[in-house]
Amino acid sequence: MTNRPSDPLDLLREIPAPEPDPARMQATIAAARARFADPAAAPAPRRRGWWIWIWLAPAAAGLAALAAMAVLIPQSDAPQMAENTPSADGRGLAREPVEAPERLAEAPPIRDGASEPAAPPGRILGAARPPQAASPADDALPALVQRHDFDGFQVITREGGDSVTLFFQRDGAEQAFDRRSLDPGMGFELLDAFLLAPPDGPELLLLQSRLGAAVNWDVFTVRPDGIRLSADLSRRVHGASDRAAVASRLAAE
Repeated sequence: MTNRPSDPLDLLREIPAPEPDPARMQATIAAARARFADPAAAPAPRRRGWWIWIWLAPAAAGLAALAAMAVLIPQSDAPQMAENTPSADGRGLAREPVEAPERLAEAPPIRDGASEPAAPPGRILGAARPPQAASPADDALPALVQRHDFDGFQVITREGGDSVTLFFQRDGAEQAFDRRSLDPGMGFELLDAFLLAPPDGPELLLLQSRLGAAVNWDVFTVRPDGIRLSADLSRRVHGASDRAAVASRLAAE
């Protein structure tokens, strides 16, 4: 067996080198001289820039293909509309109606995030909605508390949001007895308060306050089951100037 060379290029050494043909070389040289000597045989001048179109034609075709793909292929984040294309049984695909979210009949309870677990996230038109922090209610806002000392008792006012609440405190016991709504820009001020004990009726709490620009007196009956506003007695002392005038109007029955 003969040993073949490991490199295929070594086979070129076995091919004999071609020898130049002097007669063919002379004929080629003579033809070239005759072509340059004859002006009628000169080639037409080449147009410059033809090679640019050779490169631009494929590039233009590629750009046109990309533009067509961008128009025909829908975007992944674009909303997909269900087409009314017929199904295999010849019926069109019916679009499912979207149900509107139900409105809450009442405000959701306030959660502090520690004692109660957070409510699951809701849904808006079928899309998941991340849980959102509930806006603080009026009761959760910081209240402005004021204590007013009178003869044997205290009246405490807690003003917060759009209302003010009044508390009656005596002998360590405290109970709310009145709440008034406040319009934007309107303030409440407690001016005076005192107690009366008629011989033939329940104890009375008389309270003078300023609500906005109006100053008036109100009368509350103090009973073991609670403190309540007396509309009849309040109308009688409504515009009194001081305690003496209030007591005089109540005594004139």
